[in-house]
Amino acid sequence: MEILLVLIIAALTGIFIRRYYIMEKGFYLERALVKRFFSNARPTAAVDENFERKAPSHMPKSVPKTMEAKMLYNKAMIFYERGDMDEAEKKFIQVISLDQNFTDAIHKLGLIYLKQDQFSRAEALFRQLVNHLDTDAVCHSNLGRALYEQEKFDEALDSYLKSIELDNSRPGRFVSTAEVYRRLNQNEKARGMYEAALQLDPTNTDYLLTYAHFLIEEKDSLKARLYVDTVLKIQPDNLMALEMKKECEQ
Repeated sequence: MEILLVLIIAALTGIFIRRYYIMEKGFYLERALVKRFFSNARPTAAVDENFERKAPSHMPKSVPKTMEAKMLYNKAMIFYERGDMDEAEKKFIQVISLDQNFTDAIHKLGLIYLKQDQFSRAEALFRQLVNHLDTDAVCHSNLGRALYEQEKFDEALDSYLKSIELDNSRPGRFVSTAEVYRRLNQNEKARGMYEAALQLDPTNTDYLLTYAHFLIEEKDSLKARLYVDTVLKIQPDNLMALEMKKECEQ
């Protein structure tokens, strides 16, 4: 019994960590599915945030105005890639003080603030970016994330929908938009967004479980069971899916 409990805790921890990971490119998966499944906690937006691990950013590279700005940026990137976000933050701020239009530095600093849960600061930076790069889907999606976390749901929805309009190839964006619709109590539209994500990535177990949980909440256990069974075909020992299967049968 103790061994089984340890295995369950380890599995749930792994799911949580996988969902919490934030992609540098700007895609976020829902990090609170486990919490939501076992409590009445509010959901967290997924998206542009693995979801989309291999998705390249189409943001054009900015050209620094001075050699000093470029050198500082390169130093900042060393800290960023090491995971030393405090030092990276300081260096990126110095870069932007030298060149206020250095979009690569603004983008990286915005991602740092998202990782640090400093969402109002992230919002300010990504608003600046979308003003410069209105056609960049990643920037709009990251702005949506920053707005979502501040419960500015109407604005977050606009940002996510814009990111989909610009690039509808990233399933994570549809998942995030679904989460916004949930918070706005527009569950039919949320359902459509989840299904759009799964059309793009039908074997993604994170998306399958997220949608299955939504369906359980909607009292649509029969349909939820279909998605849970799909997960179990892919991962027969998936503990979350096994727990959801029991939930569907109640």
